[in-house]
Amino acid sequence: MDARASGTLGLQRLGRVGRGCGLPQGRNKLKELIELFWVKYNLLKKAIGDADEHTIAILDREVESLLESIFERKAANAIEIQMQFLVAIELIKRESEDSCCVLRHAENLHRVVERHIIPGQIGAFSPDQLEEAVAPVLSAVDAAASGHIDVTLLESLSNRVSVVAPDYRFVFTNEPNAAALNRSPQELLGRHIGEFIGLHRFVQGFKEKLDRCFAGEISDYTYADQIGGRTVVIRSRLSPYYGANSGLIGALVVMEELPDRRQSSAA
Repeated sequence: MDARASGTLGLQRLGRVGRGCGLPQGRNKLKELIELFWVKYNLLKKAIGDADEHTIAILDREVESLLESIFERKAANAIEIQMQFLVAIELIKRESEDSCCVLRHAENLHRVVERHIIPGQIGAFSPDQLEEAVAPVLSAVDAAASGHIDVTLLESLSNRVSVVAPDYRFVFTNEPNAAALNRSPQELLGRHIGEFIGLHRFVQGFKEKLDRCFAGEISDYTYADQIGGRTVVIRSRLSPYYGANSGLIGALVVMEELPDRRQSSAA
């Protein structure tokens, strides 16, 4: 058996793991379903790069089936709802240049909302609690899905970069900023910026700077923080961030570390 036949057979076996086990059935946890989806998705991207039309045809059907199963599945609790949201958010980021794909993934997100945020209870969570939890994430996804945030450009910047909505929640963050906060970019979406710069610092100055930015001004905010046992001076440059339709999305926040002059003077 040649390498190509062996590889294809391996993919077919992996496909039987999905189809043969009956993906939507209760004994298959959503987490396992999502993990299998990403395995197939990455294999599909590799096949596209290799221009392997035969493998692409196989994997494309399997990826579509898995994606449909993920979003058809009724979540058992708020954690599973969040898992469904994060899959769609990651796909929107990866396929941001394809408007049709972005709109499709945004529709999947709204399917989740329509299915679960209705009168009644889901697990131990009330509809109001669920709506409060996912509404900030939806605002971030809607901004990205509508093409208002230039994800490719912002992710190419080496500085810590984020976009903060007028409700003071992240609607975008690049990898360097997420890494500095010990989070993944997906974990920061919808989170209040005060959680990460400190609520006291937010109330005492950063909020005012953001409000000025939302009103159209450009401003700076510099503060000292303790990171890894050392004092780090962080300068934040805030400027209004507008979408393609000239509507304000929020504040573009660019952070950079500066030398601590107090330590230099002491030395």
